[in-house]
Amino acid sequence: MYNAFEKKMYKIKNKLLGDCKIHNLWLLSKNNKPKAAIVETTAPDGYSGSIYMIVAAYFNGKIIGVRVLSHKETPGIGDKIELSVSDWISKFTSMYVSSLEDKNFKLRKYGGEIEQFTGATITPQSVTNSVKKTVFFIKNIPSIFNLLNKDVHEY
Repeated sequence: MYNAFEKKMYKIKNKLLGDCKIHNLWLLSKNNKPKAAIVETTAPDGYSGSIYMIVAAYFNGKIIGVRVLSHKETPGIGDKIELSVSDWISKFTSMYVSSLEDKNFKLRKYGGEIEQFTGATITPQSVTNSVKKTVFFIKNIPSIFNLLNKDVHEY
């Protein structure tokens, strides 16, 4: 799917991405029309520290996919966020984020639609919150296209 789009990379800085660092953002276009984005993001409040991820979504809030790049979560418990350990992270695919207040986009334990995995609450909640914020950020990219001409942006 990634190869079906034209890609342009930007450097971005935004608090919705979990920290004050500069993150990579790939704008995905078809026929010179932006359709989606892939963004590096951070879940800063994992059980054992920050969880670094990549999130891809369309501008309507539909998630293309989420993958964990690195983390220090507890082996056998929190590491179920890794695709090589569990398919839990793939459950975000095709979900929608409507807003930052989206009540469905939280763990089932807290009234949402996302099932946590056995033995952990902090790690899946941290990932879920970060995915929601990142997709919300991606949904707002169309309104800032005219700003994407510099190397680093903060908005």
